[in-house]
Amino acid sequence: MKKILIIHTGGTFGMAPLKPSEVLAPGKFQDKITTLVPEITRIADIEVQILFNLDSSDMGIEEWEIIAAEIHKKLYQYDGFVIIHGTDTMVYTAAALSFSLINLNKPVVLTGAQRPLSKLRNDARLNLIDAVELASMNIPEVIIVFGQRILRGNRAKKISIHHFRAFHSPNYPYLGEIGVDIRIDHSKLLKSSGSPVLLNGFHAGVVVLSVQPSMDPVSFINLLDSPVLVYILEGFGAGNLPVGNQNWISFIESAVQKDKLIFIGSHSMDGGVDLTLYAGAKQALAAGAHGIGAMTIEAAYVKLQKILAQTQDKQEILQKFSENWAGEI
Repeated sequence: MKKILIIHTGGTFGMAPLKPSEVLAPGKFQDKITTLVPEITRIADIEVQILFNLDSSDMGIEEWEIIAAEIHKKLYQYDGFVIIHGTDTMVYTAAALSFSLINLNKPVVLTGAQRPLSKLRNDARLNLIDAVELASMNIPEVIIVFGQRILRGNRAKKISIHHFRAFHSPNYPYLGEIGVDIRIDHSKLLKSSGSPVLLNGFHAGVVVLSVQPSMDPVSFINLLDSPVLVYILEGFGAGNLPVGNQNWISFIESAVQKDKLIFIGSHSMDGGVDLTLYAGAKQALAAGAHGIGAMTIEAAYVKLQKILAQTQDKQEILQKFSENWAGEI
């Protein structure tokens, strides 16, 4: 029987209602998961570890580092890992782990719930059972298992706060789906090569700015004198910026002059950024901006934080960003 470590970090999964208002708050039963969901003990030898009990909006660089280090330290003690995580920032943590655990040779599965285990009607139970079963398989990468979908962690995006199928994989097929059978497209899985390596460090010097119609970037110009090193502009469509407002192009030119890097993503979920298609995007490209391709904004944001911890040389950043680290490109 496989040995699986369940790492609890918080989120809706382990919350219990406070009476009489029924407001959700962290419960004290996380360490009793095997009692509440006994089915998982028929799948694997389960151990549970509580790292934190945080709302996922409070998860960030410090927590990513702790989780990655804990998994790397215990990589040879377990056959797989399940991380119980809040849904709101799950994709950020999944991306962070995929960029930290290089040459991963075992499954690291993130899951959670839209409704907590304490509720009679919930998705927590089935998500956990599915996650444990996937963690016992030969899947050498960071994945999200949620709503009976199997997604590459750094390709996923949260799309709903209401539906149990809360995550989608833009621009990349699901790795598999769970129904009567578990169907996995093994041709899509990453292949482990070399010994696993823990790549430490994230640098907080990345900012995402959402471009909106009629918005003037003059509001952000002072940011160029801040310690921020890299900006991601969330543009339209294939990475387009307003042509009529040349201040966006001036913003990019000023950033380049101050030795900052500008990347352009898109509000659109499906389809990749191509800065050669439209006039606004072409002007941004000529001014020195770079597209993020088909990566999600979340994955690009986390990857750039990881790269900045390794180097702050602009050419090296661009080179590393263009490399496919863990299937994110």
